[in-house]
Amino acid sequence: MNISVTSSAALRGLLSTSLALFTAAAIVAGCGGGVGSGGTGSFATGPITGFGSVIVGGVRFDDSTAEVEDLDGTRRSRDDLRLGMTVEIDSSAITNGSAGASATASRIRFESELSGLVGVVDVAGGSFTLLGQRVTVDATTVFDQGLVGGLAGLRPGDMVEVYAVFDSAQQRYRATRVESASLARGLRLRGPAHEVNTAAQTLRVGGVSYSYAGASGVPAALAVGQFVRLRLEADLLPTPRWVIRSFGTALRPLADADGVKIEGLISAYTSPAAFSVNGRAVDASGLVPGAGLGVGVRVEVEGSLRNGVLRATRVEIKSDDDVVGRGFELDGLITSVNAGGASFVLRGVTVNTGRPDLRYEDGTAAQIISGRRVEVRGVLSADRRSVDATRIRFR
Repeated sequence: MNISVTSSAALRGLLSTSLALFTAAAIVAGCGGGVGSGGTGSFATGPITGFGSVIVGGVRFDDSTAEVEDLDGTRRSRDDLRLGMTVEIDSSAITNGSAGASATASRIRFESELSGLVGVVDVAGGSFTLLGQRVTVDATTVFDQGLVGGLAGLRPGDMVEVYAVFDSAQQRYRATRVESASLARGLRLRGPAHEVNTAAQTLRVGGVSYSYAGASGVPAALAVGQFVRLRLEADLLPTPRWVIRSFGTALRPLADADGVKIEGLISAYTSPAAFSVNGRAVDASGLVPGAGLGVGVRVEVEGSLRNGVLRATRVEIKSDDDVVGRGFELDGLITSVNAGGASFVLRGVTVNTGRPDLRYEDGTAAQIISGRRVEVRGVLSADRRSVDATRIRFR
């Protein structure tokens, strides 16, 4: 047991202008996932990094018979799953074979961290504001194909949904996926409360304070450090502010499990023996203390889950380069090919074939046709809306 260091245009006019001014005034400055197996089943959470089977945390989950649902418990289709979405997966026990770790998913839940109207877009700074929060994008942030231009294509007043992890060190959200959303989706936010004023009935998430006076579902023991899930409204008069209308469940209770593995950002830190990852408590008291841990550090933790606490047997720091380097994987039947074979569609993802270092295995470019099964490895394109293939293997 040791700690080692190895180095995420719905409205215009007066409303969007007011929101942009509000967010600019509110913000003056500024993923994760995991796998746990125990008993007869497993649990995984994190951004989707591949399809064929759904890939999360390096584990391939067969989703062919899985029930899929969104945050509200509404039944959805496996075709609604997309790269970069944050999911929770209940599955059979994880096994390790020649092709790597795998399991059969029984239930997949996907949920975003924020949904709302875009405020200020900072292309040079790689960020935008949403509900007053700063959201940053990087080389792993996937943009929905409908968002032409990626970050540069966002406009104040656009309604979007963001899958992300909260960085408590920088008080910002690091997006893993950004997609268009309907206004009916409503304004939603999940994150840790950094200040709670029970007298004024306000709480702060990131750099923004939200009023919860009159809100429903207020937690009885609302406290600093607690993760909250909020439904919001924009109150523009007499001065712009965000108002909480209701609280929801921020962290789903987890059953005890053995062989747990999680990857994410440290959201709270007391000592090398006691900290939280994405709001989940970690007890690392059985380990030799290691250097480099702290709020905002990305870690991979292994251990067992007991009474909601992850008892760690290994803690390893992971760099952003580690996350970027793993890229994306796709496996399945080609559904369509664009003119000239410059790109094709696989599991709802556009795959580009123009990289000079693209390698073909067991076939040639001439064999890229609809209905052909292929395995693809690649990286996000420059506008983050498609995947540039680095390897295509025919099957």
